Amino acid sequence: MKSSLPISNLHRITLLMAVWINLFVLVLIFNNRDADALIIPKLLKSFAIIYILGLTNILAIYLIQKKYEHVFKKPERVRYIFSTLLSLAVFLVLSIALENIGADDKELVGQQKVNALILVFVIFHMLTVVLHDQVILQHSKAQAELENMQLKAAISEASNFQLRQQIHPHFLFNSLTILKSIYKKDAVKGEFYLTRLSNFLRASFSDHSSRITSLQTELTLCTDYMDMQKIRFGDAIHYDVNVSEQAQIKYVPFFSIQVLLENAIKHNAMTEANPLKIIVFESGSFITVKNNLQPKANKEDSTGQGLANLAERYRLLSGDRIIITQDQGTFSATIKMYENEDSYH
Repeated sequence: MKSSLPISNLHRITLLMAVWINLFVLVLIFNNRDADALIIPKLLKSFAIIYILGLTNILAIYLIQKKYEHVFKKPERVRYIFSTLLSLAVFLVLSIALENIGADDKELVGQQKVNALILVFVIFHMLTVVLHDQVILQHSKAQAELENMQLKAAISEASNFQLRQQIHPHFLFNSLTILKSIYKKDAVKGEFYLTRLSNFLRASFSDHSSRITSLQTELTLCTDYMDMQKIRFGDAIHYDVNVSEQAQIKYVPFFSIQVLLENAIKHNAMTEANPLKIIVFESGSFITVKNNLQPKANKEDSTGQGLANLAERYRLLSGDRIIITQDQGTFSATIKMYENEDSYH
Protein backbone atom coordinates (compact mmCIF):
# COMPACT_ATOMS: atom_id res chain seq x y z
CA MET A 1 0.00 0.00 0.00
CA LYS A 2 1.38 3.39 -0.99
CA SER A 3 2.10 5.63 1.99
CA SER A 4 -0.02 8.73 2.36
CA LEU A 5 -0.29 11.75 4.60
CA PRO A 6 -3.47 12.53 6.56
CA ILE A 7 -3.61 16.11 5.28
CA SER A 8 -7.30 16.56 6.10
CA ASN A 9 -6.77 15.29 9.65
CA LEU A 10 -3.76 17.56 10.11
CA HIS A 11 -5.81 20.54 8.95
CA ARG A 12 -8.67 19.56 11.23
CA ILE A 13 -6.46 19.31 14.32
CA THR A 14 -4.85 22.66 13.43
CA LEU A 15 -8.23 24.37 13.22
CA LEU A 16 -9.40 22.81 16.47
CA MET A 17 -6.19 23.79 18.23
CA ALA A 18 -6.59 27.43 17.18
CA VAL A 19 -10.22 27.51 18.28
CA TRP A 20 -9.70 25.80 21.65
CA ILE A 21 -6.67 27.86 22.63
CA ASN A 22 -8.54 31.08 21.98
CA LEU A 23 -11.64 29.85 23.80
CA PHE A 24 -9.42 28.94 26.76
CA VAL A 25 -7.84 32.39 26.73
CA LEU A 26 -11.27 34.00 26.47
CA VAL A 27 -12.52 32.11 29.52
CA LEU A 28 -9.45 33.14 31.53
CA ILE A 29 -9.88 36.79 30.59
CA PHE A 30 -13.55 36.90 31.58
CA ASN A 31 -12.83 35.06 34.84
CA ASN A 32 -10.25 37.71 35.71
CA ARG A 33 -12.65 40.46 34.66
CA ASP A 34 -9.92 41.90 32.50
CA ALA A 35 -11.95 42.12 29.31
CA ASP A 36 -11.76 45.25 27.21
CA ALA A 37 -12.98 46.49 23.85
CA LEU A 38 -9.89 45.13 22.11
CA ILE A 39 -10.44 41.52 23.19
CA ILE A 40 -12.06 40.44 19.88
CA PRO A 41 -9.25 41.83 17.65
CA LYS A 42 -6.66 40.23 19.95
CA LEU A 43 -8.38 36.84 19.72
CA LEU A 44 -8.67 37.10 15.93
CA LYS A 45 -4.98 37.97 15.76
CA SER A 46 -4.10 35.02 17.98
CA PHE A 47 -6.31 32.68 15.95
CA ALA A 48 -4.70 33.79 12.68
CA ILE A 49 -1.18 33.28 13.99
CA ILE A 50 -1.86 29.83 15.47
CA TYR A 51 -3.79 28.66 12.42
CA ILE A 52 -1.18 29.88 9.91
CA LEU A 53 1.65 28.34 11.97
CA GLY A 54 -0.25 25.06 11.83
CA LEU A 55 -0.60 25.31 8.05
CA THR A 56 3.09 26.11 7.79
CA ASN A 57 3.99 22.93 9.66
CA ILE A 58 1.65 20.94 7.41
CA LEU A 59 3.45 22.42 4.38
CA ALA A 60 6.82 21.39 5.87
CA ILE A 61 5.53 17.87 6.48
CA TYR A 62 4.21 17.62 2.93
CA LEU A 63 7.39 18.91 1.30
CA ILE A 64 9.87 16.85 3.30
CA GLN A 65 7.96 13.59 3.83
CA LYS A 66 6.01 13.48 0.58
CA LYS A 67 7.93 15.33 -2.10
CA TYR A 68 11.57 15.10 -1.09
CA GLU A 69 11.73 12.16 1.32
CA HIS A 70 14.05 10.23 -1.01
CA VAL A 71 16.54 13.12 -1.02
CA PHE A 72 17.37 12.99 2.70
CA LYS A 73 18.85 10.18 4.75
CA LYS A 74 17.01 11.35 7.88
CA PRO A 75 13.86 13.10 6.64
CA GLU A 76 12.33 13.39 10.13
CA ARG A 77 15.25 15.43 11.46
CA VAL A 78 15.32 17.59 8.33
CA ARG A 79 11.60 18.14 8.63
CA TYR A 80 11.86 19.37 12.24
CA ILE A 81 14.64 21.81 11.36
CA PHE A 82 12.93 23.02 8.18
CA SER A 83 9.57 23.35 9.94
CA THR A 84 11.09 25.37 12.81
CA LEU A 85 12.92 27.78 10.50
CA LEU A 86 9.96 28.21 8.16
CA SER A 87 7.50 28.65 11.04
CA LEU A 88 9.80 31.19 12.72
CA ALA A 89 10.00 33.22 9.52
CA VAL A 90 6.22 33.11 9.10
CA PHE A 91 5.70 34.00 12.76
CA LEU A 92 7.96 37.04 12.52
CA VAL A 93 6.22 38.24 9.36
CA LEU A 94 2.80 37.80 10.94
CA SER A 95 3.87 39.50 14.17
CA ILE A 96 5.05 42.55 12.22
CA ALA A 97 2.08 42.57 9.84
CA LEU A 98 -0.49 42.21 12.63
CA GLU A 99 1.38 44.30 15.21
CA ASN A 100 -1.15 47.13 15.37
CA ILE A 101 -4.21 44.87 15.59
CA GLY A 102 -5.52 44.88 19.16
CA ALA A 103 -2.59 46.98 20.36
CA ASP A 104 -3.03 49.15 23.50
CA ASP A 105 -0.96 51.04 26.03
CA LYS A 106 -0.23 47.86 27.97
CA GLU A 107 1.75 46.28 25.08
CA LEU A 108 5.27 45.13 25.98
CA VAL A 109 8.23 46.95 24.42
CA GLY A 110 11.89 46.33 23.88
CA GLN A 111 13.54 43.17 25.24
CA GLN A 112 10.39 42.15 27.11
CA LYS A 113 8.47 42.08 23.83
CA VAL A 114 11.19 40.04 22.12
CA ASN A 115 11.24 37.54 25.00
CA ALA A 116 7.45 37.29 24.95
CA LEU A 117 7.42 36.67 21.18
CA ILE A 118 10.07 33.94 21.50
CA LEU A 119 8.10 32.27 24.31
CA VAL A 120 4.83 32.44 22.35
CA PHE A 121 6.49 31.02 19.23
CA VAL A 122 8.14 28.15 21.11
CA ILE A 123 4.90 27.18 22.86
CA PHE A 124 2.71 27.34 19.74
CA HIS A 125 5.27 25.66 17.50
CA MET A 126 6.00 22.81 19.91
CA LEU A 127 2.28 22.24 20.51
CA THR A 128 1.67 22.18 16.75
CA VAL A 129 4.51 19.73 16.08
CA VAL A 130 3.42 17.39 18.90
CA LEU A 131 -0.22 17.32 17.78
CA HIS A 132 0.69 16.84 14.13
CA ASP A 133 3.14 14.04 14.95
CA GLN A 134 0.42 12.32 16.97
CA VAL A 135 -1.96 12.50 14.00
CA ILE A 136 0.72 11.10 11.67
CA LEU A 137 1.55 8.33 14.15
CA GLN A 138 -2.09 7.29 14.46
CA HIS A 139 -2.48 7.37 10.68
CA SER A 140 0.66 5.26 10.17
CA LYS A 141 -0.56 2.78 12.79
CA ALA A 142 -3.95 2.50 11.07
CA GLN A 143 -2.23 2.00 7.70
CA ALA A 144 0.03 -0.69 9.13
CA GLU A 145 -2.94 -2.52 10.67
CA LEU A 146 -4.82 -2.34 7.36
CA GLU A 147 -1.82 -3.67 5.44
CA ASN A 148 -1.45 -6.45 7.99
CA MET A 149 -5.11 -7.40 7.63
CA GLN A 150 -4.84 -7.37 3.84
CA LEU A 151 -1.72 -9.53 3.98
CA LYS A 152 -3.41 -12.02 6.29
CA ALA A 153 -6.43 -12.11 3.99
CA ALA A 154 -4.19 -12.74 0.96
CA ILE A 155 -2.32 -15.53 2.75
CA SER A 156 -5.59 -17.04 3.94
CA GLU A 157 -7.06 -16.89 0.43
CA ALA A 158 -3.96 -18.51 -1.07
CA SER A 159 -3.97 -21.26 1.56
CA ASN A 160 -7.69 -21.84 1.11
CA PHE A 161 -7.29 -22.09 -2.66
CA GLN A 162 -4.40 -24.51 -2.29
CA LEU A 163 -6.43 -26.73 0.02
CA ARG A 164 -9.37 -26.73 -2.38
CA GLN A 165 -7.14 -27.62 -5.29
CA GLN A 166 -6.12 -30.79 -3.43
CA ILE A 167 -9.72 -32.06 -3.54
CA HIS A 168 -10.36 -32.23 -7.28
CA PRO A 169 -7.48 -34.39 -8.55
CA HIS A 170 -8.06 -37.03 -5.87
CA PHE A 171 -11.82 -37.11 -6.48
CA LEU A 172 -11.48 -37.09 -10.27
CA PHE A 173 -8.98 -39.95 -10.29
CA ASN A 174 -11.30 -42.14 -8.18
CA SER A 175 -14.36 -41.21 -10.24
CA LEU A 176 -12.72 -42.07 -13.55
CA THR A 177 -11.54 -45.39 -12.16
CA ILE A 178 -15.11 -46.19 -11.03
CA LEU A 179 -16.56 -44.98 -14.35
CA LYS A 180 -14.33 -47.38 -16.26
CA SER A 181 -15.53 -50.25 -14.11
CA ILE A 182 -19.23 -49.34 -14.49
CA TYR A 183 -18.99 -49.00 -18.28
CA LYS A 184 -17.68 -52.55 -18.52
CA LYS A 185 -20.77 -53.85 -16.73
CA ASP A 186 -23.57 -51.50 -17.83
CA ALA A 187 -23.20 -48.80 -20.48
CA VAL A 188 -26.50 -47.13 -19.52
CA LYS A 189 -25.45 -46.75 -15.90
CA GLY A 190 -22.06 -45.62 -17.12
CA GLU A 191 -23.71 -42.90 -19.20
CA PHE A 192 -25.80 -41.78 -16.20
CA TYR A 193 -22.72 -41.77 -13.98
CA LEU A 194 -20.77 -39.74 -16.54
CA THR A 195 -23.60 -37.18 -16.76
CA ARG A 196 -23.65 -36.76 -12.99
CA LEU A 197 -19.86 -36.50 -12.91
CA SER A 198 -19.95 -33.86 -15.64
CA ASN A 199 -22.58 -31.83 -13.75
CA PHE A 200 -20.64 -32.17 -10.54
CA LEU A 201 -17.33 -31.03 -12.00
CA ARG A 202 -18.91 -28.21 -14.01
CA ALA A 203 -20.57 -26.79 -10.90
CA SER A 204 -17.48 -27.17 -8.75
CA PHE A 205 -15.07 -25.54 -11.20
CA SER A 206 -17.42 -22.74 -12.29
CA ASP A 207 -17.07 -21.00 -8.91
CA HIS A 208 -13.43 -21.81 -8.26
CA SER A 209 -12.59 -18.40 -6.76
CA SER A 210 -15.23 -18.52 -4.02
CA ARG A 211 -14.40 -19.40 -0.46
CA ILE A 212 -18.02 -20.05 0.46
CA THR A 213 -21.19 -20.92 -1.41
CA SER A 214 -24.89 -21.09 -0.68
CA LEU A 215 -26.09 -24.22 1.08
CA GLN A 216 -28.47 -24.82 -1.83
CA THR A 217 -25.56 -24.90 -4.30
CA GLU A 218 -23.56 -27.18 -2.01
CA LEU A 219 -26.51 -29.58 -1.65
CA THR A 220 -26.90 -29.67 -5.44
CA LEU A 221 -23.28 -30.77 -5.70
CA CYS A 222 -23.97 -33.37 -3.04
CA THR A 223 -27.00 -34.68 -4.94
CA ASP A 224 -24.87 -35.29 -8.04
CA TYR A 225 -22.18 -36.86 -5.89
CA MET A 226 -24.59 -39.17 -4.06
CA ASP A 227 -26.31 -40.15 -7.33
CA MET A 228 -22.92 -41.41 -8.49
CA GLN A 229 -22.50 -43.33 -5.25
CA LYS A 230 -25.98 -44.86 -5.62
CA ILE A 231 -24.96 -46.16 -9.06
CA ARG A 232 -21.88 -47.67 -7.51
CA PHE A 233 -23.39 -49.12 -4.31
CA GLY A 234 -27.12 -49.41 -5.11
CA ASP A 235 -29.37 -50.03 -2.10
CA ALA A 236 -26.36 -50.44 0.15
CA ILE A 237 -26.40 -46.69 0.70
CA HIS A 238 -29.26 -44.45 1.80
CA TYR A 239 -29.11 -40.67 1.62
CA ASP A 240 -31.62 -38.19 3.04
CA VAL A 241 -31.64 -34.40 3.35
CA ASN A 242 -33.79 -32.58 5.90
CA VAL A 243 -33.04 -28.90 5.41
CA SER A 244 -35.53 -26.03 5.31
CA GLU A 245 -35.72 -23.44 2.52
CA GLN A 246 -34.63 -20.77 5.02
CA ALA A 247 -31.43 -22.68 5.72
CA GLN A 248 -30.68 -23.23 2.03
CA ILE A 249 -30.05 -19.52 1.48
CA LYS A 250 -27.30 -19.55 4.11
CA TYR A 251 -23.65 -20.19 3.29
CA VAL A 252 -21.06 -22.88 3.98
CA PRO A 253 -17.48 -23.40 2.78
CA PHE A 254 -17.32 -24.71 -0.76
CA PHE A 255 -17.04 -28.52 -0.91
CA SER A 256 -17.69 -28.85 2.82
CA ILE A 257 -20.73 -31.13 3.03
CA GLN A 258 -19.50 -33.20 0.08
CA VAL A 259 -16.27 -33.87 1.97
CA LEU A 260 -18.26 -35.07 4.99
CA LEU A 261 -20.33 -37.39 2.77
CA GLU A 262 -17.18 -38.74 1.15
CA ASN A 263 -15.65 -39.28 4.58
CA ALA A 264 -18.66 -41.35 5.70
CA ILE A 265 -18.55 -43.53 2.58
CA LYS A 266 -14.79 -43.98 2.73
CA HIS A 267 -14.64 -45.25 6.33
CA ASN A 268 -17.79 -47.36 6.60
CA ALA A 269 -18.79 -50.78 5.29
CA MET A 270 -22.14 -51.12 3.52
CA THR A 271 -24.29 -53.93 2.18
CA GLU A 272 -27.90 -54.18 1.14
CA ALA A 273 -28.57 -56.06 4.38
CA ASN A 274 -26.79 -53.42 6.45
CA PRO A 275 -26.87 -50.23 4.40
CA LEU A 276 -24.97 -47.06 5.24
CA LYS A 277 -27.53 -44.44 6.19
CA ILE A 278 -26.49 -40.81 5.82
CA ILE A 279 -28.71 -37.89 6.79
CA VAL A 280 -28.04 -34.18 6.42
CA PHE A 281 -30.05 -31.93 8.73
CA GLU A 282 -29.98 -28.43 10.17
CA SER A 283 -29.93 -27.33 13.79
CA GLY A 284 -30.08 -23.58 14.32
CA SER A 285 -27.07 -22.01 12.63
CA PHE A 286 -25.38 -25.40 12.19
CA ILE A 287 -25.75 -28.24 9.72
CA THR A 288 -24.89 -31.86 10.52
CA VAL A 289 -23.94 -34.88 8.43
CA LYS A 290 -24.75 -38.01 10.44
CA ASN A 291 -24.32 -41.69 9.60
CA ASN A 292 -24.62 -45.06 11.30
CA LEU A 293 -21.21 -46.32 12.32
CA GLN A 294 -20.07 -49.47 10.47
CA PRO A 295 -16.25 -49.36 10.36
CA LYS A 296 -14.61 -51.25 7.53
CA ALA A 297 -12.59 -54.31 8.46
CA ASN A 298 -10.01 -53.43 5.82
CA LYS A 299 -9.52 -49.68 5.65
CA GLU A 300 -8.91 -48.06 2.28
CA ASP A 301 -5.75 -46.09 1.62
CA SER A 302 -6.43 -42.49 2.57
CA THR A 303 -4.66 -39.25 1.65
CA GLY A 304 -5.69 -37.76 4.98
CA GLN A 305 -7.13 -34.74 3.18
CA GLY A 306 -10.77 -35.19 4.22
CA LEU A 307 -11.74 -33.81 7.62
CA ALA A 308 -8.27 -32.35 8.22
CA ASN A 309 -8.49 -30.37 4.97
CA LEU A 310 -11.97 -29.07 5.79
CA ALA A 311 -10.97 -28.24 9.37
CA GLU A 312 -8.03 -26.19 8.08
CA ARG A 313 -10.24 -24.34 5.58
CA TYR A 314 -12.67 -23.48 8.38
CA ARG A 315 -9.80 -22.23 10.51
CA LEU A 316 -8.53 -19.99 7.71
CA LEU A 317 -12.03 -18.84 6.87
CA SER A 318 -13.43 -17.81 10.24
CA GLY A 319 -11.66 -19.60 13.06
CA ASP A 320 -14.64 -21.93 13.60
CA ARG A 321 -14.19 -25.64 14.24
CA ILE A 322 -15.85 -28.81 13.03
CA ILE A 323 -17.80 -30.49 15.83
CA ILE A 324 -17.25 -34.25 15.77
CA THR A 325 -19.58 -36.51 17.76
CA GLN A 326 -19.19 -40.29 17.93
CA ASP A 327 -20.79 -43.02 20.00
CA GLN A 328 -21.08 -46.78 19.58
CA GLY A 329 -23.69 -46.55 16.84
CA THR A 330 -23.37 -43.21 15.05
CA PHE A 331 -20.87 -40.66 13.78
CA SER A 332 -21.71 -37.04 13.05
CA ALA A 333 -19.84 -33.95 11.88
CA THR A 334 -21.38 -30.52 12.44
CA ILE A 335 -20.33 -27.31 10.72
CA LYS A 336 -21.46 -23.71 11.03
CA MET A 337 -23.60 -21.95 8.44
CA TYR A 338 -23.15 -18.24 7.73
CA GLU A 339 -25.97 -15.76 7.23
CA ASN A 340 -24.41 -14.07 4.18
CA GLU A 341 -21.29 -14.03 2.05
CA ASP A 342 -19.46 -11.63 4.39
CA SER A 343 -20.62 -12.79 7.84
CA TYR A 344 -17.79 -15.30 8.24
CA HIS A 345 -15.16 -12.52 8.61
